[in-house]
Amino acid sequence: MRLRENTRLAIAIQHAILIDATVGAAHAWAYLSALDVPQSTILRVLSCTGQRRASDPQAARQLTTE
Repeated sequence: MRLRENTRLAIAIQHAILIDATVGAAHAWAYLSALDVPQSTILRVLSCTGQRRASDPQAARQLTTE
């Protein structure tokens, strides 16, 4: 998997994915919104369990679904 260029955003996204899995997407959305993450990014991250960005390889997508 390619390294994220924005480490702070990557950490926030990972936390949001955990929040989504434990208490729901609304809480994850609120968390990311509070960090000024663009709505288009929040929607992409929280609306699918597969590939989260176009540059992620197929193998990385499988890690999020297993």
